[in-house]
Amino acid sequence: MTLLEEVQGVMERTYAPAGIDLSTCIVGRRRSSDLLQAAGWAPEDQPEDACTFLRRENDSLRLAIFYSDRLIAALEAENPRESISHRNIGYLIAFLEEITHAIHAALWFGSGYRAVEAESFACALEAQAKVDTYWLVRRFCRCLAGEAGGAEVRAWIADRLFGDERFAYRRPALARRYRLAHRIARLFVRRTERMTPGERVGAIRAFRVASLAEKARLARCSLP
Repeated sequence: MTLLEEVQGVMERTYAPAGIDLSTCIVGRRRSSDLLQAAGWAPEDQPEDACTFLRRENDSLRLAIFYSDRLIAALEAENPRESISHRNIGYLIAFLEEITHAIHAALWFGSGYRAVEAESFACALEAQAKVDTYWLVRRFCRCLAGEAGGAEVRAWIADRLFGDERFAYRRPALARRYRLAHRIARLFVRRTERMTPGERVGAIRAFRVASLAEKARLARCSLP
């Protein structure tokens, strides 16, 4: 089983089957560049290592995921199922976030939601990705070492996920999207850390089906 297949399986067991094989959605650098240009991304704003593309076409969802050769090489050199360190955790986070974007977009579209290109939906996907990625990395760490490291490991993961964020985008809308998603996810993760495992699963599932405004409420923060 590939790393992508394993993560998709974990996500679908947590939420619901997405009805799509993400391994068939991977595109290369050239196609990614074309899609970024078509979406109006400025060169200085374009992600270097990973990106998910969503487009509604009539009653179908077109979905593509790009991973850079550098990201793939880093995860192959140090497989996160065998080791997680400062060398691969940034690439692992980027890898996981795009999977969560795709899974949740497919689930929302399958439930009848069609405004997949709306800014509020993009922001909600970013917040969801941060939450899922935090708990997925925690899962990898538990599989490797149980609860060894405890609070220190949790703090390290949170710092890499939330402490490395930069919001210097040319487009103000992008800066607002990532800044708001970052804040909502960080506060919601702190809330779920204090829950029992059973409570946490219920809370995360409720978070998934919530709108952006509802996500902010669940994180106990306000929208600007």
